[in-house]
Amino acid sequence: MELQDVLKHSLIAGRQASKLLKENFGNSASYNVSVKNDRSLVTRVDAESQELLINYLKNQFPDIPFVAEEQDRQVNKRVNGDGYYFVIDPLDGTASFVIGIPFFCVSVALCRGSNAVVGVLVDPNHNEEFTAVAGKGSFLNGNRISVTKRRQMEDLYLNVNHTKFDQKLFESINKNIMKKIKRFHKLGSLCLEVAYVASGRLDGTINNDLSMWDIAAAGLIVEEAGGMWTLLDGSKPRFPVFDKIDICATNGTIHKDLLQAMN
Repeated sequence: MELQDVLKHSLIAGRQASKLLKENFGNSASYNVSVKNDRSLVTRVDAESQELLINYLKNQFPDIPFVAEEQDRQVNKRVNGDGYYFVIDPLDGTASFVIGIPFFCVSVALCRGSNAVVGVLVDPNHNEEFTAVAGKGSFLNGNRISVTKRRQMEDLYLNVNHTKFDQKLFESINKNIMKKIKRFHKLGSLCLEVAYVASGRLDGTINNDLSMWDIAAAGLIVEEAGGMWTLLDGSKPRFPVFDKIDICATNGTIHKDLLQAMN
């Protein structure tokens, strides 16, 4: 498998899907919004973007299966976790998309076994493409990116989404982190939030109630930029994983301190 070839075609597919998102953005009457079992939103645009991505990549790599957000759960679970498989989020930030906030993206990852080896995020609103290949670094529009070096809690710029944590953890984050950091931002697309850590715009992000397709590409991008991401106990989930997960992604320097502040 030539990973640079996968990167090239993942970018082509991501650009096509992001063009579809941009063309439909703002036409809310046509979204056909519904609520999934996990209470997240889904639109016809999610489905159309996913179909476009899968059809294009299937033509290029017919032997590689897919795990995708809007694909049937049982189909997702048929993926052999020992080989190659794509992980697709056709519209990360659907809630932002629906209410008219231009902060969303397309995410494509290629995994081999439990690890992502190619990651692509395409943001149609800011004309930004975040990419990574395992062992080759991370890039924004072709320019290498890296995480920040900040290490003091009072200097940190964090993105935090913790409203679905249990009360004890919620209060611990408020007391030990939110009250101490320099600035808090809630942006609305986990993929882009992690990419912003990778590119040095944020020092870290804490997020709850996520799925594998939220972090597969973004997680590789932040790691290749010198950062790290884990579950809140410091471990890494073994892909493919189909249960909801809570994650912390950081510049690496502050990772242990943030995890300790939550527990």
